[in-house]
Amino acid sequence: MSLDSQVPQPTRQPAAQAQPATQQGTSGLAVAGLIFAFLFAPIGFILSLIAVFKTGAGRRKGRGLAVAGLIFSAISLAGLTTVVVMNLNSKVADPGCVDGKAAIVAGASNIDENTLKKTIDALNTAAAKAKHDDVRAAMKALADDYTQLADAMTAAGEDPAGEPPADILQKIDADGKNIDKLCTVGA
Repeated sequence: MSLDSQVPQPTRQPAAQAQPATQQGTSGLAVAGLIFAFLFAPIGFILSLIAVFKTGAGRRKGRGLAVAGLIFSAISLAGLTTVVVMNLNSKVADPGCVDGKAAIVAGASNIDENTLKKTIDALNTAAAKAKHDDVRAAMKALADDYTQLADAMTAAGEDPAGEPPADILQKIDADGKNIDKLCTVGA
């Protein structure tokens, strides 16, 4: 007996008899990434990105869900970033607008010399706080208009029938509309 006859020969199985690959389910990360893309985009983006690398050929299912989560998260983040940048540059939140409009509203309830003086001071203070040049100029213009109105009221004296000149009232109206245009969303 030879040594070759005692060594067992390897057996080969035909390819048709190979065991089929087990079917794997959809990636939980891909599903979670897509859900969080709608609820909280930064987490959705991270989960979807991880899921893209863990899914694909021969791996778990769900690559399409992961890609959809990435796309929606990226669009949401881009939109949110745009809104934040626009609001940071907005004139509506300018301290000059906030304080100036408050001064106008406070002074509108009673128009006498003392109230006008307080409104003029508040408008000048608002102009000093303004971050935008056009807001500053609008607040100063209205303060100047109110100063002219106060001077006209002083010149009229105690005569209650004395009406302020129409040109001053027109300037106040025009400058007030300019402030509304600058300091109101959608105006």
